[in-house]
Amino acid sequence: MSASGTTDHRDVIEQWTKSFNAHDAVGVAALYAEDARVVHPSYREPLQGRKPVQDDTRAYMIAMPDASSELIRVVADGDCAAAEVTIAGVHAGPLVLATRTFPPTGRRLRFPMVLFCRFGPGGQVVEEHRYFDTAGILRQLGHTEH
Repeated sequence: MSASGTTDHRDVIEQWTKSFNAHDAVGVAALYAEDARVVHPSYREPLQGRKPVQDDTRAYMIAMPDASSELIRVVADGDCAAAEVTIAGVHAGPLVLATRTFPPTGRRLRFPMVLFCRFGPGGQVVEEHRYFDTAGILRQLGHTEH
């Protein structure tokens, strides 16, 4: 892949951050292919499609109405890119993690997240693996059990 393709992947991830910070779940989801697949170890099933990505993004914005993301770094290679992001916000709405929903605590959350993305020929994310520290989030919420 050309250097411009790699740059495009960085641009998509930077746009993800901008859309997330603008609380634009539709804008975040638009960066994903219609049939995108998003996997996280705590999800019961992978997210399959743009609409579930939009709904998942919106759920975090409801849980943390002041949510923000900070892009730490992007590493791109061929049709893939990895991004390290820090998410922060006050837990002011229901937060869905794994098999449980946590009522608002008013606590400030700050956690790292890593996105490993594979891009299709059109430049949209076709596959993503997300990783964030669920146990760390639970500790910040004041819960020690899962």
